[in-house]
Amino acid sequence: MKQIFNFYIKAFLQISFISIPFIFLAFPDLNKNEFTYKIWISSFFPQLVFILYVIKKNKLYSSLKIAFFYKSFHFRAYIFTFLLPFIIYFSLIGLRLIKINTFFRWDNDIFFYFITIFFSALLEEVLFRFIPYNLFSTDFTIKKILLISSFFSVFHIFNPNITIIGIVNIILAGVFFSIIYLKSNSLFLVTAIHAFWNFTIGCILGSNISGMKITSILTYFPQEPFVWSGGEFGFEGSIITTIFFLSSSVFLYNLRTSRIFNY
Repeated sequence: MKQIFNFYIKAFLQISFISIPFIFLAFPDLNKNEFTYKIWISSFFPQLVFILYVIKKNKLYSSLKIAFFYKSFHFRAYIFTFLLPFIIYFSLIGLRLIKINTFFRWDNDIFFYFITIFFSALLEEVLFRFIPYNLFSTDFTIKKILLISSFFSVFHIFNPNITIIGIVNIILAGVFFSIIYLKSNSLFLVTAIHAFWNFTIGCILGSNISGMKITSILTYFPQEPFVWSGGEFGFEGSIITTIFFLSSSVFLYNLRTSRIFNY
């Protein structure tokens, strides 16, 4: 536990230091509360530099290649994880917590967002799933997963419109993705599910992604109380999402298809 804590404290400080020159690039867009290419560059490349350093230092190249192939994952889990954003979306509609704009729009920027969202998810999965699993232990308890997921949320605390529930849900999302990774042993699979979540809620359904606005095909308007609808933070600021992430994590954990957990 101490090793993991020290690693992510150092990671946060080092990535923050690497980010200094990129802040000047992103500065004009910081007050827009939008996901722009400048903000993406300023967050993506500092993490990339740090990750490449860690991989080179610890000689993890071969392990990284192997991690892209999954070994086992329950079929029901595939269906459930990819349906999750739609389940939450229609739950919010059913509870009248969001109002739908029936106007559909298409913007070619969505292709750009698809690429950036995938690579951003990949970096986060390498940093918060692949690296700790390979550096510290193959015996992961829920306590260790919660610790890593807490640092996963720390890297999002500067997102616009952040809320307490948003932070809790990001921690639960980290637990959710960690269980998927440890159950499947597949970096590609957990990256695909992570990217699908962000792309679906942001570019298709019209939610803000962790507080940031993004071009979408559909749009909706969150209704009060925002603690239930998520408000300007988006899906990830809703108690409904809390319930689904928590229950989904319990569901995946109890599939017991992995030999990695310390039960």
